[in-house]
Amino acid sequence: MTGGGMRLVIGAKWSSTWTMRGWLACRLSGLPFEAETLFLSRPDSKARLAEVSPTGLIPVLFHDGLAITDTLAIAEYLWELAPGCDIWPAERGARAAARSSAAEMHAHFAELRAALPMNLVKRWPIRDGIPSNAKLLGRPGVEGQVARVQESWRGTRARWGAGGPFLFGARFGFADAMWAPMASRFRTYSVPLAPDAQAYADAVLGHPLVREWVEGAEAQAREIGWEACAAWP
Repeated sequence: MTGGGMRLVIGAKWSSTWTMRGWLACRLSGLPFEAETLFLSRPDSKARLAEVSPTGLIPVLFHDGLAITDTLAIAEYLWELAPGCDIWPAERGARAAARSSAAEMHAHFAELRAALPMNLVKRWPIRDGIPSNAKLLGRPGVEGQVARVQESWRGTRARWGAGGPFLFGARFGFADAMWAPMASRFRTYSVPLAPDAQAYADAVLGHPLVREWVEGAEAQAREIGWEACAAWP
């Protein structure tokens, strides 16, 4: 097993969904790495991004002369370095199901993600008894995608989740990490969920690694300016 000298370039913790997932993948691997933050809204951000990322996107994992882009590719690379780590389940069938779950999140829910951007320090208010998230949740495609997310969680847990609160039981894995920003969106925008889906979202947001990331996001927002972060987008 190798892993020394890994460097992960990430974005703002309070708003960057894919870098949250990339960081969680690195932590789940158990391998040592250093995280470097590249804020994407600063005057030199575009030039710095061009220097570090061949795709113009982050996260990027640097290791052994390689630049691995895309969070799913990063997770697979880490799994090859540390097979048996918490990224994927040990059993082949469960591992295939975990990859399918992660890939669904990776490839779908564009309307939902656009309508409800991740913001870990924001809480959507309710004014005059009317949920102020109503227009966001009413955008085309959002309601159906919220329902599909819950169906995906429910179906995976029904088949594989016995013995714990996560998709594959007691062990928090990369499939759960892929859904963590979605669970945070539902909390930020006060999205009503079925009881079983809410229980799963609460378990994901309560996992120590997710809490560590959120605490880092809150510290970062205090440094930048909490009100400015909470007002975005």
